[in-house]
Order: sequence, then structure tokens, then C-alpha cells
Amino acid sequence: MPCADADKKGITMFRMRALAIAAAVGIGAAAAVVAIPAPALAAGTTYYVDAAAGSDTAAGTTQATAWKSLAKVDATTFAAGDSILFKRGQSWAGQLHPLGSGTAASPITIDAYGTGAAPKIDGGSLTGGGAVLLKNQHDWTIRSLEVVNDSGAANFGTLAAPGLTRSGILIDNAGGGTLNGITIQGTNVHDVNGCFNCSDVDAHLNGGIVVYAEGASDSFSNVHIVGNTVHDLGRTGIVLWDASYYTTTPYALTQSALSTGVVVEQNSVQNVDSDGILTFGTDGALLQNNVVSNPGQKTIVGSTEAASAGLWPTRSMNTTVQYNEVYGTLTHDTDGQGFDSDLLNVNTVFQYNYSHDNQGGFLLMMGGYSSTLVVRYNLSVNDGWGGVKGVFTFSYGVPTGTDIYNNTVYIPSGATSKPIFCDGCDGTTTGAWSFRDNIVENHGSGDYLYPNVAGAVIDSNVFYGSHPAGEPADAHKLTTDPKLVSPSGTAPTGLASVTGYQLQSTSPAIGNGAVIAANGGHDYFGRTVSASAAPSRGFHEAQNITAAPTLVDDASGWLVSASHTSNMILDTSTPLSNMNGDASRFSRSNGSAGSVTWLFDGMKTFSATAYEFSADLTKLTFASSPDGTTWTNVATAHTTPAATTNGWASTTFTPTATLPSGTKYLKATISATTAWSIELGSITISK
Repeated sequence: MPCADADKKGITMFRMRALAIAAAVGIGAAAAVVAIPAPALAAGTTYYVDAAAGSDTAAGTTQATAWKSLAKVDATTFAAGDSILFKRGQSWAGQLHPLGSGTAASPITIDAYGTGAAPKIDGGSLTGGGAVLLKNQHDWTIRSLEVVNDSGAANFGTLAAPGLTRSGILIDNAGGGTLNGITIQGTNVHDVNGCFNCSDVDAHLNGGIVVYAEGASDSFSNVHIVGNTVHDLGRTGIVLWDASYYTTTPYALTQSALSTGVVVEQNSVQNVDSDGILTFGTDGALLQNNVVSNPGQKTIVGSTEAASAGLWPTRSMNTTVQYNEVYGTLTHDTDGQGFDSDLLNVNTVFQYNYSHDNQGGFLLMMGGYSSTLVVRYNLSVNDGWGGVKGVFTFSYGVPTGTDIYNNTVYIPSGATSKPIFCDGCDGTTTGAWSFRDNIVENHGSGDYLYPNVAGAVIDSNVFYGSHPAGEPADAHKLTTDPKLVSPSGTAPTGLASVTGYQLQSTSPAIGNGAVIAANGGHDYFGRTVSASAAPSRGFHEAQNITAAPTLVDDASGWLVSASHTSNMILDTSTPLSNMNGDASRFSRSNGSAGSVTWLFDGMKTFSATAYEFSADLTKLTFASSPDGTTWTNVATAHTTPAATTNGWASTTFTPTATLPSGTKYLKATISATTAWSIELGSITISK
């Protein structure tokens, strides 16, 4: 039923308070893959550390002359291109805090050497902070370490007696401005007894891997948290937090203040007290191919920050969340969703994710100051089993422009899950939203309670199984069995394990959904979805669709391109007259070469619109490839730049000849010295 005056019990008010906390803390204290370029490193010095046979009086530059202690490493200022290698099978107690910074071309690297178990850094003797610490340092890579930080004493905290923040790996920016080039890869971080209620900083800012920009002018660029295992710790598994997300009011984002080039992928986060993965204050972050299991294990009832979710962005722009699996999140006092699009998110996409067995549901959608939320081609199984929240839960209003389509929801027999729930909605709730082409197979007893918003569109869904009184009106809905292949209320694990929720060939849900033109081009399984013909309903496109002869990317997001380097951003700055009214363009966050790549099998030509400001147009180049690995430069011609306003001009690039036979990939690279002097407005690729 429409929600006109829902019970406000359990509304997520801690999220609202977090805005004020963030302001106080910040001022006072086969998926699309982002390409992480591997620079040709300038030669540096390699240092070895051997806890058993090393000596701090030795040179440290060979295995035979290795250093011994963390104290020696921490007293050394390292230079660009240096490496610090710890011997496998050994451990060190205390804090690893080496000094110095690298460069984008030659980062400083921490890694392992030898054979056996990963070298272990044990910060248990510390009173707080990170077992591995970098502070106001840039261009570092941390790899292959095992990190623990358990004091052995009670530190969880209570309302009356908060604990102290503890982390495994802490990257702290406290007055360092914009820090570039942090990579944390292949580490094993566990047994960190961080606080759930903390005395010294926001409680979300401690746990496994923490990247924290404290000051009003601090941020990060090009942060890659890749392939780590984080488990059995508190409070948060992985968090990047940029407190400087605004300029004058914490209720409006300042794009130039946000951290850019943030990639969190291929991580495993298990058994954490609260949130699994959290990004706060980013532009263009990519969260993909992560597995988060059993977050939200603990809480402090009555705390203003008692809630947990598996994976969530907040106070951010242009975030893509895809190909993640989250399960086993607990609610306790409130929330408990697998995924959460929290307050002040602008242009956020959740796609191709698998959510199951989360007590609070699949997705929390916070309405406060948020807009343009797309939720598509996801699968939810046995979510919302706590019966309090919904599989889809709106809270504190509706993000304006929420579009939920082509998702499949399976609610097993005996469950009390609410398919859609509006937490705290009342007659003043605003925010246009739509719910189209979804399959809700509901064998439980939960009812619908959805936002009664003028202009809401509910169309072409499948509502099968139980039909509670509040089931939405839908002129084109189906209520017959959608004939999933072999659905089960016992959810399998693994993104690739869900073929049982596909449509059988005789399904009545095939080929009769509402047409959605900008649909991402493919379903959960990578099958082509037409931009003009009626799709199948749910997360599986059962029709054999021939790909369209033209691919158009208007640079309004990262949903059409196949990949981009981490310094590429979406520029929406004004005045738009400079760009012929083009509201969004591909640009760069720094002067390093940046590229965007498209995958379109059989392409033969393209037309790309670019904007330039006193720039050398030879610094916009194109290359083609049959496999994404071997590249051939494409000779191009461009029109004479036509002046727009304020010294800007527009031009169009086209190839001088047909692209090579078998071309699947096209890459555009911008290498101009000034980051913003050339921007790519749109590209049309044709067969």
C-alpha cells in the first residue's frame, strides 16, 4: 500500500546525525574494470628487513645485510622508487610507519621477499592508531603483509565509556592537501579490536583498512584498495572517508573537494562488527567484485551510530557499485541491509550485484539530499528476513530520480520480508521514483509499504506468489509464475552460482517489459539488452538480442565505457556555454595521461566531440585493439575548432580510414599538460 503516514519507529536517524558529526570531525580534525596503470618505475633502492638474522647497523640493501627492526625502518626517510621488503615467515611487534613520499611514476613499495607465510606486523602493543601508518604521505604501495592490532583489552566501548580507535592499516591525511597514489593490495588484515563507540573520532573510522582525509582542504586521488582479505575485526572492514566533501553546508556536495580515482575491488570482508565497505566523500568511485559476508555482528543499542550495512557509499557523486556479493548482514537496532545508498549521493548506480540473507534487506535508499539513483539487474534472495525493513527500503524520503528496474527478488515461503518498505515516510515525502520490469516472486507474508509520491511510475513488473493487500497497482503487471529455472530460498554463494533464478525459455516474462533506452546494454549475465525492443523482466535477458549498430557515450557516467584510468573524472562545471551546453564531459583530475576505453565488437568508425582551451590537440589520441591488450594508433582528423565562450572551442575527431577488421576496443587518451585543457564531450562508435 502507499505509505502516507508510516510508523517512524526504527528510522535511520543516526545517518542524519552523521552529517553533523562529519562536519565537526572534518573541520576540526566480466565487469567494467578501472585500469590501474603500472608505471615504468625509476630505479630506487631496495631495503630488506629480517627479524631473525638482520642487524640495524647493517646497510639493509641486500638480503645478507638486512635490517632487523621496525624502529630502523620507521627512522628512515625513503625516496621515490625505493622498496622495503619484509622477510616471509617472520613477525614484528609495534607500528610500521616509514617516512617519505614517492612520485606517480615511482611510488615507494612495501612488500615481502622469501618463501612462506606473509610477514606479520602486530600492533597489539600500541595504545591506538594503525599497526601500519602513513601520515601526510603520497605515492605508496603496500602489499603482501599480514596485519593485526589487538590490544588484548576491552575496547569495544559503551555509551558511557567509549573506546579508542584502532586500525590495521591507516592512511591519514591531516593537513596534507591532496595526496595521490595510495595502493593497498593483497594484504591480510584481521583481529583488530577497534571501538564501536569511540572517544577520539567518528566510530566508522577504525577497523581494518582506513583511508582518512581529516581537514577542510584534504583529499585523496588515485586510491586503489585491491585484493585484500579483511576479517574478524571491528568496527569497519574497509573505509575511505573524505571529510571535506562540502564548502559551506554539509547538505550540499562540492565536487572539487571530493576524493577522486577511488577503486575498491576484489576484496573479501568477513565477520566485522559493523560496516563491510564504506566510501565517504568521493567523485567517480568504483566499488566492484567484492565479497562482504557477515557484517553487522555487533551493536550498541541506543547509540546514535548503532546501524550497519554491508557495502555503502555516502556524500559522493558518480559512484558505481557493481558485481559485488553481500550476505549475512544483521540488523540489531536498525538498518542491516546488504547495500545502502546513503545520504547526499548524486548519480549513483547499483548494478549486477547479488544480495542474499541480509536481515535488513537488499538496499537502503536514503532520501536526504540525494538524487539520480539507478538500481538495475541485481538479484536478491531471502533478504529482509527480519521482517522489519523491506527488500527495498526508502528512508528519510526518496532520492529524486530513483529508477529501479530489471531486478529479481525471491522471497521464500515462511518469510516475513516486505518487498518494498518506506521507513519514516509521511504526507510530505517527495522525490520522483519508478519501479519497472522487476520480478518479485513472493512466497512470504510481508506486505508493501511504498512512498506515495506524485509522479511515481510502477509498470510492467511481475508480482507472483503471495498477493498482500498493499501490492502496487500496475497496468501491465504479470501475476503468473515467471518460471524461474530452479529457484530456492536457500541462497547459493558466488556471483556465478545463481543460474537457478534465470528465466526458463517458456517464461511469460520474456520480451514484454517496458523499454528503457539507457539500460547499460547488458543484463547480470552479460547478455545484450536492446535499447529499443521490449526486454525480458527481471535480471536475466532471455532473448537473443543482436547488439545495436551504434554505441553512444554522452560522458554522463561510466556505464557505457568498458574501463577508464583512475585519473579520469566526469566534469560538470559551468558555465555550460563553454561546452556548447554539454552538461558532462570526460576530463582528468591531474596532468598525467588518462584514457577511456570502449568495447564494441565489430566497430568500423567513430565521431568524438572534444572541447579545448588553448590546447595542443595532438594530445588527444585514439587507439584500436582486437583484444584490449595489443593496441594500434588510429590516424584521425578533426574539424577546425569553433569558438564557444571564454576562450573555449569545440571540435570533432574522426578516423581517416576504417578501423582494422576485428576491432573490439577503442581507447581515447588525453595527455595535455593542463588537466582540464582538453575534455571529451561525447563519442559515437559505429559498425
